Order: sequence, then C-alpha cells, then structure tokens
Amino acid sequence: MKKLILSVTALSACSLGAFAQGVITFNSSSGSGVISINGALDTKTDINAELLFSTTATGTFAPVAQLLLSSSNTSSDGTPGFDPSDIISAAGDITFKGTGALYERYGNSFIIPGVGSGSTAFFEVEGWTGAYNSLAAAQGSGVSAYGTSAVFSEALSAAGNPINASLTSMPNINLVSVPEPSTMAMAGVGLASMLLFRRRNK
Repeated sequence: MKKLILSVTALSACSLGAFAQGVITFNSSSGSGVISINGALDTKTDINAELLFSTTATGTFAPVAQLLLSSSNTSSDGTPGFDPSDIISAAGDITFKGTGALYERYGNSFIIPGVGSGSTAFFEVEGWTGAYNSLAAAQGSGVSAYGTSAVFSEALSAAGNPINASLTSMPNINLVSVPEPSTMAMAGVGLASMLLFRRRNK
C-alpha cells in the first residue's frame, strides 16, 4: 500500500511539473529587438510598449503587460502572474544601456496561462510615443510614432527560475510618424497652389 501511495505521489509530482506554467520577462536587452523611430535607431526616447501573447502564431493575442509613460505605477500587481491590467511606469525603460532595447526594469516575471515551462508561446510587441494609454489612442492622435513587431516565438522558463526568460527572439520595431489627414490635406492644397502659381508664371 505504501509503495502504491509513493508511486501515485511521484506520478502526480511529475504531472504537475510537466504542466507548470511558464514565465516571460518584458526584456529584449539580451536579444535582437531594438526600437527605431522613423528608421533611425533610438537610444534616448522613452516610449510606451505592450507585450501580447498567443498560444498559436495566428491566434488572437492577449495582453501580458504594458510599460506606460503616463502611469505612476512602479510594479504590476506585486506578484508574478498574468494580468491584462499589469501596467508599469515606462520612464527610462526603453534606453537600456543606450541600445534602444526594451527593458522592464522591475524584473517582473509574467505567467503565460495555458503554456507550460519549456513550451513555446508566441508574442508581439506594440510601441508608441507620447502620453497615450493604448496603441489605438496613439494612432488616433496624429502626432505619435507607432508600430508593431512581427510575431515571434519564445520558449518559456519555469516560475521561480526565469533563466533565459527574456525576449531573445524579438524582432526590431520601427515606430513611424503618420501625420493627421488634415495636415496631409493642407500639404496637398499647398502643392496644388504652387503648381498653379508656376503655370501662371509660364
């Protein structure tokens, strides 16, 4: 009977270990992911960034954490774990060692639900400039530079032992400034006026 109990306990422990949730940190400083703004590597601008995940490369992506310039928070909810409301003060986090890499300086490890340690999850990173609370708000502002990374995959680390939990495969992101439609319309009117004036002079 004791042997049976020990066997069941050992099997349960192995099963729990196999299904232990994996973690990731919001940090591309050890990988290739850097931020450019309008094509130029940026090592000084503090930006907003959001990390999103999916269990498949083409699935729906859910938020893991945000680094927001407009937030006064200095950590997530105080405990490692997945929470779409994990918002962290972003000031200074984008210029890690002057490389333009992302770096969530508080070192939070975020649990990715449904993905075990050692297994692969898929991620993308959104970035934008200015004091806006979302990529959508930045896109609607007419003044913010913004962009989204290509989808990339990472093998998750075990909770409590986040070795290689950084974003080592994150692609580079280029944030592009898109002028407001009214600005573009005014530029068009100006160009048309110049062409008309030139024709008259001929």
